[in-house]
Amino acid sequence: MRYAIGDIHGGAKTFRALLNRIDLRREDRLYLLGDYIDRGPDSKGVLDIILKLMFEGYCVCPVRGNHEDMLLQSVSDEEGGFLKYWMEGWGRETLESFGVTTPGSLPSRYLTLLGLTPYVRSDNDFVFVHAGLDMTADDPLTESSPVTMMWGDAGPFDRNRLQGRTLVTGHTVRSLSQIEASLLTNHFQLDNGAFTNMQPELGNLVALNMETMKLTIQPWCDGTALA
Repeated sequence: MRYAIGDIHGGAKTFRALLNRIDLRREDRLYLLGDYIDRGPDSKGVLDIILKLMFEGYCVCPVRGNHEDMLLQSVSDEEGGFLKYWMEGWGRETLESFGVTTPGSLPSRYLTLLGLTPYVRSDNDFVFVHAGLDMTADDPLTESSPVTMMWGDAGPFDRNRLQGRTLVTGHTVRSLSQIEASLLTNHFQLDNGAFTNMQPELGNLVALNMETMKLTIQPWCDGTALA
């Protein structure tokens, strides 16, 4: 089976509960759509789960989200404005989950994991990217900028531009009804704003079984969520 999971945002308990519900096996392939960190209380715990799955031989295929990129940019810009922007918005809670005060103090295995995440992945049927692709480019897969792939919006497109494959993204929060409706299109959108407290239409971590098109919906269970 192939699965895709939307933005986790520091919800380690929620992520673990969702994995238990889909009963992930080593022969399955798990695509993660980025934004593993920030907002929620346990970014370290989320990355620990990903690393543990990889160590145990599960096929985990993460892509880079804008929040991972902000962290990585802050490591190389600890004296500049990028760190201030990330820290004021989301970064302080992430660093607290690691017990450090600066991005450069994060253990190297976590920075290596995030630094090796590609912006986009694809297989015979699907293209997985955090936010979107540049559909005005001759080849959106190879010519989209990192900014577009992590911060953009795919918008409407002809799936022939992706050699007949369906686009799968997170990043932009959608209601459950919007997510379900997207499964009838050539652009699946799987971010339900897991870190919010606006259940039932928002505030869930969502997994999609790419073979059966079945959604598994896990409510946030990592303590008080954002309004």
